[in-house]
Amino acid sequence: MSNIATKLAYSTDSAGMHPSHTLPLKLRAIAEAGFDQAEVAFPDLEAYAEQEYPGYQKLDDSGKGDLDKLVQASEKIWQLCEALDISILAVHPFSQFEGYEDKEKRAIRFERAAAWFKVLKALNCQMLQVGSTPDESTSSDYDVIARDLRQLADEAAVQKPPIRIAYELWAWGAHVNTWEHIWEVCKRVDRPNFGLCLDTFQICARAYADPTSSDGLLRNPPAGSANTQLASSLKMLSTTVPSEKIFYFQISDGSRKVAPDALKASAEEQGIDPLYAWSNAWRPLPYMDTVCPRADRESWGGYLPVADVCEAVLRTGWRGPWSYEVFYQEDMSRENLNIPAKWTKAAWSSHELLVKELKEHGF
Repeated sequence: MSNIATKLAYSTDSAGMHPSHTLPLKLRAIAEAGFDQAEVAFPDLEAYAEQEYPGYQKLDDSGKGDLDKLVQASEKIWQLCEALDISILAVHPFSQFEGYEDKEKRAIRFERAAAWFKVLKALNCQMLQVGSTPDESTSSDYDVIARDLRQLADEAAVQKPPIRIAYELWAWGAHVNTWEHIWEVCKRVDRPNFGLCLDTFQICARAYADPTSSDGLLRNPPAGSANTQLASSLKMLSTTVPSEKIFYFQISDGSRKVAPDALKASAEEQGIDPLYAWSNAWRPLPYMDTVCPRADRESWGGYLPVADVCEAVLRTGWRGPWSYEVFYQEDMSRENLNIPAKWTKAAWSSHELLVKELKEHGF
């Protein structure tokens, strides 16, 4: 571990994973690879509850379902984490929450938050990640968005122990989809337990990349080219966001292995934004071709300037927890129980190479 990263986590997120890759299997792989923290995906918790309690009913948008069983399952997961000597950095993704004008819609989302808080307590976890909503029906007024998130932060602050809210930009968010946007919202929320989750993939997906273009880069960006657009955005980030408002930092690359037409077709079939489809299936680790070369000698297709984003975040003075969150459905969807260990070990090696490059650049 270097002084660049105070803690190192790996996400259990199940998107693209085979069902046989259970939460306990992934947690063991995380610990064995050397990570001291895990970022736990809520769908993984519910899948585990289904395994432990046949007939388990998942929570709905208002948090109704077999909450007691989910809390019991979460307590078992915490016991496993203790045995593995890892802690839980955050639970995610709490989504489609903010910006609703309808009182009933707002109310049920706070009911869901109350249910999730109970799960976090059972996990001994003090951070909830909130992804910027993709729901176009919500308000685009940042004061309205901040109103909801401020109330969420206030309700999280009185939990025992208190919970922090990490707001993440999702590149496919309806009204909040850049780091500049989440920072504007954060300033309006103005609560000590409300901060940001920054993500190399999400930042690049708006300021550098376009997976639906022929070269994978933004077409006609305001700054003239994808490189200059990203450089301008990162320079502003490094001098704008206070380090104490960055609660944690997610790392992944983006792949060009998927053809633009195939990606658009997949997104249309799923009824989601192409950036969301790209995120769910085509996010390898940085340096993946080095740390985990493929037997067929093909590339994993990573091409995002991950180190550049890391440098900008480090220039803020931030030295907090890093979390590796990767999705590569082509490989992870295979029914092979060695897959989780393969990716966690590769993530550890990827981190070492990333730190080495950053040190060469003066960090």
